[in-house]
Amino acid sequence: MRGVGFGVLLGLSNFRSDMFAAGYHAFLLQKQYPHAEIAMSFPRLRPYKNHEKTAENDVHETQLLQMMLALRIFLPFASITISTRERAGFRDNVLPLCATKISAGVNVGIGGHTEEEQKGDAQFEISDSRSLAEIHNAILKQGMQPVYTDYINTNLL
Repeated sequence: MRGVGFGVLLGLSNFRSDMFAAGYHAFLLQKQYPHAEIAMSFPRLRPYKNHEKTAENDVHETQLLQMMLALRIFLPFASITISTRERAGFRDNVLPLCATKISAGVNVGIGGHTEEEQKGDAQFEISDSRSLAEIHNAILKQGMQPVYTDYINTNLL
């Protein structure tokens, strides 16, 4: 197993319990497969069609940052992805603190990554609509190096 990714949709239930369970599950798999990459993402329930009010389980940026930092301490070698669900300023600020992967130039509609026209509504609202080039430049501006591939395709060798 080269790697495994974990994530829980935060905001459906108690985010502390959900994140603890996901983090502990990742920890146990890391113990069993120490050479596998452990990756974690932190998607939050965002406003969606026909849902405008806030819910009792909403996860705010401060809480999201706390979870990300706690995971960085608990699993120091885990990969942490920050989604376009989050606003640009938040994403820029968590990159030097704990995030190792950042999405850019995404399309969240059903069929959105195909050449055909999108087949349905978007799954969630994108808060950071910057292009790939803009994300690339934001990473460079912070003195970091954008990396697009973390593996070597041995078929090309």
